[in-house]
Amino acid sequence: MQKRLQKQRIKREYIKARKKAAAGKTAEQAFEKTKNGAVTVARKLQEFARRNAGLLVTVGIMALLLMMIMVSVSSCGAMFADTQSTILAASYLSKPEEIDAADLQLTRLELDLQNEIDRVETDYPGYDEYSYNLGAIGHNPFTLISYLSAVHTEFTAGGVESEIQALFDEMYTLTLTPDTETRTRTVTKTGTRTVTDPVTGEETEEEYEYEEEEEYEVSILRVTLTVISLESLVSGKMDTEQAEIFAMYRETNGLLQEFASPLDLYWYYYVSSYYGYRKNPVTGNEEFHRGVDIAVPTGTTVYAAHDGMVTAAAYDSHYGNYVVIEIDGYTTKYAHMDTLSVSAGQTVEKGTVIGTTGNTGSSTGSHLHIECLYDGEYYNPLFYFDVGEGTLYGETPGGLPGNAIPPDAYDDASVQALMEEAAKYLGFPYVWGGSSPSTSFDCSGFVCWTFTNSGVHNLPRTTAQGIYDQCTPVSASDAKAGDIIFLPGLTILPGR
Repeated sequence: MQKRLQKQRIKREYIKARKKAAAGKTAEQAFEKTKNGAVTVARKLQEFARRNAGLLVTVGIMALLLMMIMVSVSSCGAMFADTQSTILAASYLSKPEEIDAADLQLTRLELDLQNEIDRVETDYPGYDEYSYNLGAIGHNPFTLISYLSAVHTEFTAGGVESEIQALFDEMYTLTLTPDTETRTRTVTKTGTRTVTDPVTGEETEEEYEYEEEEEYEVSILRVTLTVISLESLVSGKMDTEQAEIFAMYRETNGLLQEFASPLDLYWYYYVSSYYGYRKNPVTGNEEFHRGVDIAVPTGTTVYAAHDGMVTAAAYDSHYGNYVVIEIDGYTTKYAHMDTLSVSAGQTVEKGTVIGTTGNTGSSTGSHLHIECLYDGEYYNPLFYFDVGEGTLYGETPGGLPGNAIPPDAYDDASVQALMEEAAKYLGFPYVWGGSSPSTSFDCSGFVCWTFTNSGVHNLPRTTAQGIYDQCTPVSASDAKAGDIIFLPGLTILPGR
C-alpha cells in the first residue's frame, strides 16, 4: 500500500501543479517534482492497454498516455492545463483506507437490511404464512468507488457517508403487506344415518365419515424487497464529464492492483462473497469478512500473486489448507485449498504454483479465499489483486480456456450446453420479473431462459413453483450436474 500512497501523493501534487499553471505560473516549476511519477503512471497505463486491447478504445488510451507523458515534461505542461479530469480518470485518488471504509458502510447497511428481513417472523408474529418476494442484496464495490471517485475525485468515508445512505435508500425498498386469502380445502366429517336391517327390518343409527369442501381464511404477511441495481442508479446521477470518468474507472478498476492474479481466470465473474460485513455461511452469525471468496471447482491451480517468502503453508480448522506469502510489509493469504505445493521458508516468485483450490476448513463449497494486508492492516483484495483471463469452461471471446478442472459430469453434452448458455449472462444485474437478456433476469426467469435457449429443455417462463411442477424429484444421492435444486423459499440455479 506504500507504493499506492506514494502514487496518490504524486497525483495530488499534480492537481496543485495544474492549479498553479492555470494561475500563470510556469509549468516547468510546477511539474518538476511529479515528472517521474507521471511517467510511472503512464507506463502502467500502457501495460494495462496492452493487456486489455479488446476492451479499450485505443485512441482514447493513447491520448491519455500522451497527455500523461507530456505533462511530466515540464516544457509541455502548460499546454495541457485543461486535461486534469481526463488524466485523473485512470486511477482512484482516495486513500486506500478511505476506499475500504466507504464500501464497508454500504455492506453494513446491506447486512442490517438482511437482518431486518430475517427477523420478520419474530417481529411480526401471528400470521399463518409469510410470503417472500425478495430481490438480491449486494453491490459491486468497483461500481460504488468508481462513482464516488468520478463525482468527488478524492473523498473520505466520512464525507460521503450521507451520500452512501441515500444510495442505499434508493436501491432497496422493503414493504410488508398484511393480506388474507380465502381458500378451499377438503375435510373429513362424521355424520349419522339410519340403517335398516335387511332381515329384521329394524332401524338403527350409525356414524360414518364423509369428505366435504370448506372455505377458510389464511392470514399472510407479504414481504417484498424491490431492488434497483447500483449501476442503474448511479448512471442517472452523473453529468457527461463525470460519466466519462466513471467509464474510465470501470475500465481500469482504479489502477490499484499491486498483486498479480491468483488464478488463470477472469475471476470477477466467480466472486461468491465480497470483503465486508456479512452472515457467516456456516454459523449464520454476523462477521467481518476480511477477504474475497472466488467460487471455482476443486483442483483449480493457484498462483503466487507476488514475489516473497512463504511464511506459512499449513492447515487450521478455519482456513483449511492455506498459504501466506510476505514481502516488504505486504502479506497475501490463500485459503481453503485442496493441495499445497510450497512449504514455509520457501522463496517464491510471482506466478509460482502454490497449490490447488478446494473445500477444506470452515467452508460450504469449493472456493479460493484471498486476503491482503499491508503492515498488518487488512485491505479489500478486490481492489489490489489483478484479474486473469478466461473463464471456467473455455467460453471466452478470445478463446482462452480457463484452467479449472470440471467434474466428470460436465462431459455430458447437455450440461455443457447449459453452462455455455448460462455463462453468457454472468454479471447481468438481478431484475425482479426479468426473463430475457433485454430485461435482465430474476432467478426463475434465468433458469427458464437457460434451459430453453440451450436446447436442453423447452421451459416457458414460469415461477419457481411452476418449474418445480415440471420436474421429477430424485434423491440427493442421485442428483447430478444440470439438475435444479429446490429449497423452501430458495431456488439454486444449475451449477451453483
